[in-house]
Amino acid sequence: LEGKPEDISKRKQEFGQNVIPPKKPKTFLQLVWEALQDVTLIILEVAAVISLSLSFYSPPDAERQNCGKVAGGVEEEGDAETGWIEGAAILLSVVCVVLVTAFNDWSKEKQFRGLQSRIEQEQKFTIVRAGQVTQVKVSEIVVGDIAQVKYGDLLPADGVLIQGNDLKIDESSLTGESDHVKKTIDKDPMLLSGTHVMEGSGKMLVTAVGVNSQTGIIFKLLGASDDGDGSSEDKKDKKKEEKKNKDKKDKKSKKEDKNKK
Repeated sequence: LEGKPEDISKRKQEFGQNVIPPKKPKTFLQLVWEALQDVTLIILEVAAVISLSLSFYSPPDAERQNCGKVAGGVEEEGDAETGWIEGAAILLSVVCVVLVTAFNDWSKEKQFRGLQSRIEQEQKFTIVRAGQVTQVKVSEIVVGDIAQVKYGDLLPADGVLIQGNDLKIDESSLTGESDHVKKTIDKDPMLLSGTHVMEGSGKMLVTAVGVNSQTGIIFKLLGASDDGDGSSEDKKDKKKEEKKNKDKKDKKSKKEDKNKK
């Protein structure tokens, strides 16, 4: 590529940007609701409700007087007045556990997203543009770039090998096989995003980036990317436009029929 800003922007619009949009983070209330789904906490909640309901239940006066004559009514009346404390204590403990669990999950997710964004902003990759070797951010790589790959690199996009020197790739993140795959121009020249370079070096022509790359496709299938929501919104907008066009055509046809009559 010549590296002109106009060409780069056109390629980003046509083939997408080398960024996988993350899934929307869960709100604190959603994390609280998930924490409440624990079986142990559900059992404690049911026990607390039963304990509170029994503490506020009082038998009829005649039965209560007979019970008092047999076992001593003063002690039982005192227990009845303070019986709600057990149920309230159980509910309070459940609330504390749920809040602590939800807060820990929320803080961990926030830290993870901050670390991920920092890595995406700071990580750079070596490419060839306008005949010069330059380092650009991974998000700035576009389809058509020539990227230099070497030992230890994590491939940021899909591409075709155009020059290789004893290049071996670890594709265990995609295939699950630990054997290193040898890449040559004649046999198996495809390089996939998310794989590691274990030996050798080479150059590849970038053919797919972002959500269109192998990693982006996997993220969409796993529901870890937010691209699916955007596509559904686009489909809804298209359906609305189609409905409007149909309504307009129906109105026109009705008017023509009236004029003919």
